[in-house]
Amino acid sequence: MAEGDEAAAEKKGGNKLIVILLAVLIVVILAIGAVVTALLLTGGDDKPPGEGEEATEQSEEVEKPEGPPINVSLGDPITVNLSKQNDANVLQVQLELVTREPKVEELVKTQRSRIVNDVMLVLSDVDSAELRTRAGKEALQQSLTEEINRILSDGSELDQPVENVYFTKLLMQ
Repeated sequence: MAEGDEAAAEKKGGNKLIVILLAVLIVVILAIGAVVTALLLTGGDDKPPGEGEEATEQSEEVEKPEGPPINVSLGDPITVNLSKQNDANVLQVQLELVTREPKVEELVKTQRSRIVNDVMLVLSDVDSAELRTRAGKEALQQSLTEEINRILSDGSELDQPVENVYFTKLLMQ
């Protein structure tokens, strides 16, 4: 009988060892799961502390608009003869400028004749076939925005006074 008692004791001891190993294995798996979850939730940045924060703050300063948008109309429609005559000879547009800087409205009033003149020069070089497409209109919109910003930033501390130029009327004949 002594041999039977020893075998039963070894079986109980072996079972305890297996239970302990399983418990340790479960704890390790839970710890790894917690670390992976924490990395996924925080994004797992490899940047040193503070480096990413400064870049985010700087980009917010550049992109953050200052106040509500202000629409400034250039007034009457601008009509020009097209130099590249395809199926249209005349182009007429009416523009509104969008800004967030209250000073720009006054600048537009004082520089209106120069703005209209340069807009006419840009418009006269437009190809009417290209302007019939959305991409052509967006390209014209971008070039007008750049031209007007060049005029308004000349002699002022404003870097990019106008955010965008919108067509409120666009007619080709």
